[in-house]
Amino acid sequence: MSVTVAAGPVRSVRVLSNVQLLPRTWLLSFEEPRLASRAAPGQFLMLHLPGLRDPLLPRPFAVWDTDGARVEVLYQVVGKGTALLASLKAGDELHALGPLGNGFRLPGPEVSCLFVAGGIGIASLFWAAKRCAKAGNRTSLLYGAKTREEILRLEGLERMGARIRLATEDGSLGHRGLVTDLLNERLAGGESGGRRAELAFVCGPPGMLRRAASLLVQARVDGQVSLEARMACGYGVCQGCVARTLDSRADGGWTYRKVCTEGPVFGVSEVDWSGIE
Repeated sequence: MSVTVAAGPVRSVRVLSNVQLLPRTWLLSFEEPRLASRAAPGQFLMLHLPGLRDPLLPRPFAVWDTDGARVEVLYQVVGKGTALLASLKAGDELHALGPLGNGFRLPGPEVSCLFVAGGIGIASLFWAAKRCAKAGNRTSLLYGAKTREEILRLEGLERMGARIRLATEDGSLGHRGLVTDLLNERLAGGESGGRRAELAFVCGPPGMLRRAASLLVQARVDGQVSLEARMACGYGVCQGCVARTLDSRADGGWTYRKVCTEGPVFGVSEVDWSGIE
């Protein structure tokens, strides 16, 4: 059974697995051939439990990975909706709409790829990093969180040749401090792996995004950021997920763009960071 909306059908899917990986982090999977075949790194889904009235609206979740007809979503339990999501078992029904939004623009193999993830921001970056590593790009991941209990083990990505550096604010794993400290160190050292060009991909909380964008612009490294926003629909009708972006043609030099349909991926120099909270 599916309900058709402007962005496509809302699919009724069955949960294949819902595994707790960390104290607050879970990996959900379901089988849906259409979503799996059409999704791209950086895109997202709107998920909702059927019949649920509180919370009423679906929530956006990045596509973590796909495998054949299987779709995976990494999420963190932060409120009532995600707590209910964590209660799902194999065979339970779930409503999924997607894939939605514009994903990352991945480069050719001659470009070095640098991924910078803050906390659950890794959910939006993992698949893109995996694709780059498999394609032969020199791939690096800088990954930070508050504590080691929020850091996923990504041995599979390392086996593909990706170089991973970690940071925790409490010093329990890797560098003691922020992931942007690692980014600053890398950019200051000019580490580009001898490639002709480097492209950065960033996702995390607003403060981390602002700092990372500033560092990349100063170092003249091209980059793409994935923004988070509260969404009611996911396909541009409610217009509740707008972000300020720079536009020389607009009054004041900026305009609003919808994160769901014109993002969630934007260039680091497109975003008006003073308007991102």
